[in-house]
Amino acid sequence: MFMGLLDQPYKVGYTAPTSCMINANDRQQHFVILDVETTGFSPEQGDEIIELAGQRIAGNTLLNSFQALVLPTRPSSAEAEAVHGITADLLQREGRGIQEVLEAFIPFIEGATLVGHNIPFDLSFLNAHLIKLGRSPLMHSVVDTCELARRHLILPRYTLENVARYLRVPQSQAHRAMADVETTREVFIKLMERELQKYGSRVR
Repeated sequence: MFMGLLDQPYKVGYTAPTSCMINANDRQQHFVILDVETTGFSPEQGDEIIELAGQRIAGNTLLNSFQALVLPTRPSSAEAEAVHGITADLLQREGRGIQEVLEAFIPFIEGATLVGHNIPFDLSFLNAHLIKLGRSPLMHSVVDTCELARRHLILPRYTLENVARYLRVPQSQAHRAMADVETTREVFIKLMERELQKYGSRVR
């Protein structure tokens, strides 16, 4: 996840999120908090996913986790690598093909609402890859914790780092996908508590 790009338009393969109705009393409602790390900022210019992570939760209970490094067809920009610290050597050793990774990830998110901080960024890359592979783009309902934060907090900037700091959510020093997923999960839970206080057991 790239910080500070919250006003960037993401067009390639991005499907507008559908309305998401959350029932606080329904512990069977599943959410997948996800995050991607990428070679750069724009799938339109050929940038690719190099790491994908997610956690599936119901209520506050962690059900399962997913994490994979992806071997890209182009190197990361120096600016991107400075953010996530994922080297070409690491990707050569541990990276898998994007098709293999997505074939494992799609069942992992089945039936869940997707949650991310500035989630259009993540979805634009996921859908760009899916379209290139001849697959349909994701049509899941989504929750954007950046937009939730804008509804409930007054901050100079709504990066994940700033929101987490305000909500006193511990943060890892690494900006890797799973570290950001764990931070986003705690931010999501705290912001949903504010939603429930404001709107009751069913919130939109």
